[in-house]
Amino acid sequence: MEPQRTDYLIGCINPDAVAATYRCGHCNSETGTYLDDNGITHIAVHHDDGCPVLAGTLSTTPDTLRALASTIPATFRA
Repeated sequence: MEPQRTDYLIGCINPDAVAATYRCGHCNSETGTYLDDNGITHIAVHHDDGCPVLAGTLSTTPDTLRALASTIPATFRA
């Protein structure tokens, strides 16, 4: 099979897939996506009221990286 050439480092990231796989490690947040007035897709995470991530005490980085990693196609994984 001929490889597909892209300008993406890790493939095309699908915001819907990231939203579906994002899990906050500290609450039972719900996620979804929405389009802004410019047609840009955003991921919305609705954390619980007492969540330390919502309060800014803890970073979203670990949860975000796990969600991103789960959406990378196997052809891009080492």
